[in-house]
Amino acid sequence: MTDPKIALISATPLAIAPAATAIAAALPTATVWNLLDDRLLADAHVEGGITAPLAARMDSLIELALAGGADGVLLTCSQFGIRADRRDREADGVTVLSADGPLFAEAVAAAPARVLLVASLESSASDSTARLTEAFVASGSSAQVHPLVVPAAAVPLAAPDLIDALATAIAGVDEPYDLIVLAQYSLAAAAAPLADRFGVTVLDGPAAAARRLTAALQEGPR
Repeated sequence: MTDPKIALISATPLAIAPAATAIAAALPTATVWNLLDDRLLADAHVEGGITAPLAARMDSLIELALAGGADGVLLTCSQFGIRADRRDREADGVTVLSADGPLFAEAVAAAPARVLLVASLESSASDSTARLTEAFVASGSSAQVHPLVVPAAAVPLAAPDLIDALATAIAGVDEPYDLIVLAQYSLAAAAAPLADRFGVTVLDGPAAAARRLTAALQEGPR
């Protein structure tokens, strides 16, 4: 497919640019279609989690993307990822991806012994650590996931400042690790510079998702 339409469904504007940048790099001729409900996360916080009405709101956005002719759909918010994981590609006709499903698959495939999972929020670190650990266990791996929370990266930062904040925090980690995973899309711009600085593979969600979407488009519709 030469000119695919990729729908990005976001719960925060901060995730849009990293996802769109990764899609543009992997699929230069793609059209990016942004669907945003910037109350999903705030409402989930008020409700104490993803309630049935909130799940239905995300599902309606997915259905809107499919009805609008999307050739691939990516949810950029990890907390709603299960809404993508429960989709049936045979029924949908296109791939619908969770924010970090492809990221976790690449982390498992890397076969690390110890992973440094970097997040800017405690909630994201806790959620991603639990789900990545589950992915390793399901694959038969005994890899350990060590979370690192960098509060300074929780606000929008210019790329150099983001890289410095993350690098400073990572430099202070005493435990060994052989893979770094960036748990949030808003941290993705630091992936390549961090890999260069620390000499280890650094995985980020937008790039992993873009690679998976590219592969899915090459496989063709089902």
